Amino acid sequence: MDDIDKKIIEMLRQNAREPFATIGKSVELSAPAVGKRVKQLEEKGIILGYSLKLNHEKLGTNVKAYINLKIHQSSTVRTAYNQIIHLDEVHRCDRITGEDSLCILGYFKNNKNLVTFIERISQYGIPNTKIILES
Repeated sequence: MDDIDKKIIEMLRQNAREPFATIGKSVELSAPAVGKRVKQLEEKGIILGYSLKLNHEKLGTNVKAYINLKIHQSSTVRTAYNQIIHLDEVHRCDRITGEDSLCILGYFKNNKNLVTFIERISQYGIPNTKIILES
């Protein structure tokens, strides 16, 4: 990977939909040459995929929270993770070290929706919730 690849990656990191022609102007390559490099970066496993950023306030999900979950003895972390990761409110679910087993980032319509979510996941463990005030 050379400096041109690094510049292409940086531009795609800022805007994954940036046209190859625009990137090409920045790195002094043609659009097809940029496309070829991107394809090679994908084939090498350097670029794993592309994501979508959403404005959650405009979607009506105004409450964001981190919920650390200390798994009950009777539950396994894997079972809890596999169930929680697919819930609509979950943006991220990470297995972590320490007393807590999972760290969940969720987006909720309101506090009532958050409480309902916490009640639902409490079957797997003890939640510790932190509402995000600003990011």
